[in-house]
Amino acid sequence: MDLVYQLLYSLPITVTPEPPPGIGEAVSRVLSWLYWLSWVAVLGAGFYGVLKIVTGDSDEGRRLIISAIVGGVLLAFLWLILSVLIS
Repeated sequence: MDLVYQLLYSLPITVTPEPPPGIGEAVSRVLSWLYWLSWVAVLGAGFYGVLKIVTGDSDEGRRLIISAIVGGVLLAFLWLILSVLIS
């Protein structure tokens, strides 16, 4: 049994993960769409917040505008945040 373990540990095995052909492009496209939709949601929340303030609901409007600003900052620095979290 020890001989089997020694043999297995002495074999140089390297595994590099690669997505199947075409999958990498599809995942990249879906992530790009999600990123774009996130920006649309941030802009929509900002516009809706301004509309709420104009119609008289200033507390809800301020909350929406602040949320849109925070979301915009997070989306603007998303690549930096992800690279810090991954490495």
